[in-house]
Amino acid sequence: MEMLPPLSRTTFRSPSERLLHGKSPAHALDGDGPRAWAELDTSVFWSTIDRYEGWRCSGKVRVGPHWFEDRETADWGTAPHWHDGHGVTWAAIPPAAPELALCLCHADPRVREAALGRAAGRPEVLELVLIRCADTEEPVRERARAVLAAELGAAGAGLVRALVPLALLVSPRRYGAWAWELCLARLGSLPAGLILGLTDAPDPGTRFGAVRAALAHGLLPADRVAELTEDPEPRIRGAALRSGLPAAERTAGLVLSGPTPEDRRAALGMALEAGSLTPERLLEVAAASRDRVVRARCEEAARAALKTRTAPLPGPLLDFLLAQGRASLRATAVRALRPAGRAGELAAHLADPAARVREAARGELRATGQDPLTLYRALCADSPVPGAVFGLAETGDASDLPLLRLLARSPEGRIRAAAVHGLRRHGATTPEELLAYLADPHPPAARAARSLVVPYAQTRPESWLLELFAPGRPEPVRVTALALLELRPPMVRRRIARSLASHRDTAVRRWARKLLQQRPRWDEETGRHAAWAFADGTGRALDEVLDTEDPSSWSALDLGVRSAAPLGPEAVGSLTATALCHWDGRIRERAVAEATGTPELLPLVVLRCADWTPQVREAARHVVAQALRDSGEDTLRALTPMVMHLAKRRQGQWAVGAFEAALREPRHAAVRAELCSHRDLRTRRTAVRITLEAAGAFTAPALARRAAGEPDAVLRHLWTQAALAAMAARGPEDSAVDALLASRTGSVRAAGVTSLRAAGRAGEAPRYLADPSAAVRACARWLLRQHGAEARTAYLRMCADSPAPGAVLGLAECGEPSDAAVLTCLLGHRDGPVRAAAVAGLRLLGGPGPGPGTEALAALLDDPSAAVLREVTRSLRPVAGRLPAGPLVARTVRDRPAHVRAAALRLLAAQAADEGLPALTAALDDPLPELRRIALDLLRRWDWQASAGRGTSERAELRAFYNQYYFKLDWNEMRRTRLIW
Repeated sequence: MEMLPPLSRTTFRSPSERLLHGKSPAHALDGDGPRAWAELDTSVFWSTIDRYEGWRCSGKVRVGPHWFEDRETADWGTAPHWHDGHGVTWAAIPPAAPELALCLCHADPRVREAALGRAAGRPEVLELVLIRCADTEEPVRERARAVLAAELGAAGAGLVRALVPLALLVSPRRYGAWAWELCLARLGSLPAGLILGLTDAPDPGTRFGAVRAALAHGLLPADRVAELTEDPEPRIRGAALRSGLPAAERTAGLVLSGPTPEDRRAALGMALEAGSLTPERLLEVAAASRDRVVRARCEEAARAALKTRTAPLPGPLLDFLLAQGRASLRATAVRALRPAGRAGELAAHLADPAARVREAARGELRATGQDPLTLYRALCADSPVPGAVFGLAETGDASDLPLLRLLARSPEGRIRAAAVHGLRRHGATTPEELLAYLADPHPPAARAARSLVVPYAQTRPESWLLELFAPGRPEPVRVTALALLELRPPMVRRRIARSLASHRDTAVRRWARKLLQQRPRWDEETGRHAAWAFADGTGRALDEVLDTEDPSSWSALDLGVRSAAPLGPEAVGSLTATALCHWDGRIRERAVAEATGTPELLPLVVLRCADWTPQVREAARHVVAQALRDSGEDTLRALTPMVMHLAKRRQGQWAVGAFEAALREPRHAAVRAELCSHRDLRTRRTAVRITLEAAGAFTAPALARRAAGEPDAVLRHLWTQAALAAMAARGPEDSAVDALLASRTGSVRAAGVTSLRAAGRAGEAPRYLADPSAAVRACARWLLRQHGAEARTAYLRMCADSPAPGAVLGLAECGEPSDAAVLTCLLGHRDGPVRAAAVAGLRLLGGPGPGPGTEALAALLDDPSAAVLREVTRSLRPVAGRLPAGPLVARTVRDRPAHVRAAALRLLAAQAADEGLPALTAALDDPLPELRRIALDLLRRWDWQASAGRGTSERAELRAFYNQYYFKLDWNEMRRTRLIW
């Protein structure tokens, strides 16, 4: 261990780091008192545990804009540790106080035990020896107790009294009572005054230890213990309650008014143990308490007490309980009606909405000799209510089904819902019959029917689910169908969603498209789970565990089977699908032969065409070639995505060549046309490339329409170039040019503008000078120049008459510096996009100059348009130092619009001045997530070291700002970030 000279107090070092750098134990503490010693012990333990456990942990420390290894500030590799041949690697013998203290707190128990052997006669580490008396390792604990007993045996009473607070702090630990008992023995008498004084200590741990000792020795009066039941520390409140000293009334009151659930439950336990709560009081507490556990325990205790009690409950209490909203209380009250002589009221509770109340009423009626079923039938026949219908379903038999079917057509929705539940309870409904109730206009009835259909979600075929989305079905039926789909396996949902992606119902279509956009990530782990699910013996189909239309899922299954160690050869060998992925090449070769004629396994056979084993590869290629000869169209349609997925594998080019050759055959033109619209991008690109190889495959207008509607940029370029080549070979066609010009993509429109010249429509070029796309505007200006016209004059005219954003940007792209005056005038235009284009145009013409240019843009920092603020921020960021910081800070207050605050924060960060730091850190707690993210990103790039060096802010204030930023980082980034002041 490297010994350094004493250092001044280091605010930003932990206690363990101060010990490592040579500070004495007393000066390494983070404050005074026993808690500081406990924190020192914890700090050293967690700093040395990496080496003891064999972990390799490293991090980065940020010093200003630079990053360094954390070992450059605190290298724990130099700390003492255990060496099997030499014991503790002391830096010097006898060790210095910092080194001895560090070893007494070390994570390695062997180091702690060795350090205790050198702790005798070292009063500077006596507090750490006392802490070691409560160590979890018995050898360390016994040695520490021997050292402490010897030291205190020769010590005076003053030293022992000084250790009393730390002994009390450690006493609640599992092995901590010994040190406290030793202190009592050495003092000879109980230090009552000291203990009572520590019951008001600011440290919760010390205060808890003192309260425990005071309660154990009877030092606290009852009123003081009652005050402790409201202490902020939960352990102290619990100890005060468990002491039994608070009055019974106060304990009972805490059952309702306790600050935490633990306090309320502890108070209830004490009250029940003391028997201070009568059944009436227990029921009142159960009705008034907001704690579910307290309510349940009170009701249970009240029911147990009422079973052995002969006196009935008071009438007002019974009426109060019968009016409660909780069914358990009403059920308790119903059971108490007969002992109270009010059995005549039981029939009124047969129709209660709660099942447990109805059950209690039925039990009491049977005890009086009455039949509840007869009463239920009479109620449902005369004036049915939902509770009576539920009761009839609970107690009736098959003879009551006609009455339930009649009630299912009742004009009241709640009765229909109850009747549907009753029919389902007796098994008298089928899924097809329940569908009629799904469109019930009463929402509870529809929900009841929906909950009854849910059990059929896993058993009905997919065709039945798709039938629920038929055009004639009402909306509630489709909503139920969506709920049923959520219960099916994910791969089944994806397969059905592909059929519903174009449904005319907006909700269904949105659900399907959202599901299809969430593509599952297929890798070795997910493939292993799919293999386990497929081979678990439940007979699942492949399309339930795999997305069979996603080639990456087949590759994941291939990897997953080989990495799934629990799947032995016996489990895999009996399944052809997993045998095709087996790690044994001979098993794979046999599985290829077994898969012949099984279309659903052909994707795995294609995978084996790129196998690393020649025998498996040749067998798979023979099967695939035979499939191409026998059923070429179906094979191409099903397997082309899988083939393209394997194109980059070392042995994957054979399948690519075979399938591309088959696609080039004229007899497969229809399949090739289908694949040009396939959802798999690699398949679509291959099909389009092969299609475009054949001259005359499409007319120019068809090519142009494909280019205008293609979402993929690569294919869009191919279609556009093919359309231009077709027009160059056969002559321009107006329909093709119009299709290109109507595209929503700028590059396609630019090609259309270019083709205007060959089509003899160069006079239309001025219409595209103000296009939103810069490429289209450039092509339009080129077309004008070819005919001797000047685009700048046209732009000036458009900006003077009715400026559009494209016209303003076009003037900046081809204008002169003198045109900046025109753009400056447009900064006050009423249209926000025009103002944003004017700001961007001024930046293209050279950016804001000193003086009026900067002031004109700064005046737009309160603009209501977010687009204008974005352009203003981009323009002012290089010259942000010229702006006063005060107005920018004022724009970050929360009553300003979000886009104004975001622009001000970005400009303050660009200034890199300390005046903006409070506003940036305050934005970390902004209610808007977007502003919080912007502020955190800006502070990540802040040069904190430069701020500390400038000295414009107080050091404590700057530390507060840094800590506010630091604790917003995630754990990994926090470990890599640290500032050395």
